[in-house]
Amino acid sequence: MRRSSKFAIGIASCLLVITLAVLLTRFDSIAQVFSGRPELDRSRPVPAKGEVIRTWQARQDSIRSFRFAWTETQTHPKGWIPNPRYPQREFSDIPKLLGDRTYTVSKTLAVDGGRMRYTFQLNRKEESDGVRVNSAQGNNTGLGEGKHYRYESVFDGQTGKTRITSLTDGPPAATIAVMSNVDAQNLDIKPLMMAFRPLDPAMGDLLVDRAVTNLVRTIHRGKSTFLLEEERDPSGWKTIFRIEPERAFLVSEILVPFEQKPIIEIDIDYTEDPKWGWIPSGWHITQMLADGSTRLVSEARIASYSINQPIGAEEFLLK
Repeated sequence: MRRSSKFAIGIASCLLVITLAVLLTRFDSIAQVFSGRPELDRSRPVPAKGEVIRTWQARQDSIRSFRFAWTETQTHPKGWIPNPRYPQREFSDIPKLLGDRTYTVSKTLAVDGGRMRYTFQLNRKEESDGVRVNSAQGNNTGLGEGKHYRYESVFDGQTGKTRITSLTDGPPAATIAVMSNVDAQNLDIKPLMMAFRPLDPAMGDLLVDRAVTNLVRTIHRGKSTFLLEEERDPSGWKTIFRIEPERAFLVSEILVPFEQKPIIEIDIDYTEDPKWGWIPSGWHITQMLADGSTRLVSEARIASYSINQPIGAEEFLLK
């Protein structure tokens, strides 16, 4: 009996050591992703993942529809690189750049249940980028072609369509029909989706089942927060959400690392609506470039919004 007890104690000790090693590895990996030394908050426990999911689900169920309009000041830097998870439509639409560009882009998003409409309007002036027109000497520093167009993407619950329409005397509109919600995972609407559709099977966090909470709270921008961190996928990518439990488990930061290197970071600002609680009021997107440096590529400011107001079915169609 005594030998059995010693054996059991030895096994328990080994398991404890292994568990601590795993937890320390996770803490070290988070420290690699987030710059600087985190300020720990040990005064309050980290909530269970189940509490997060229940709170998110209750909010999602209470908000049938929402509509937002906002503007983004975008910088399209030389050396911008795409990510495989969250499309950035305007950035991908422009070929490799010879120099930085800055635009102001107007956007809208309307969601009713599982239906969605997303639009943006971009005015790209002629610039010396060599995309199309070469100089008389044959080099590639000629004046590029300007574009002023509107992008629309709709999903009616069954099928989706996208359309690009020139706002000048350009070519005719290009419309594509698909069997899915093409823009459900766009990077620039992620702050809104995590506020109102975090668990939606198309618009929400698609890999929430792979996520776990971290070990201890940290202070971020003066608030006590914790992380909901997804296990890396086999290609090396994952998504991390910074959550504020005292503000209804809102997501204040989204980080998308690749092999522990922070590729995308979204900081989200909020305002408190007397009826609907915490509402995103803007966000900043910082990205790593091909040379390893980081740049602020987008600043968004909400211009108007409405929640649980009727949205006609025709808005989710492109005729």
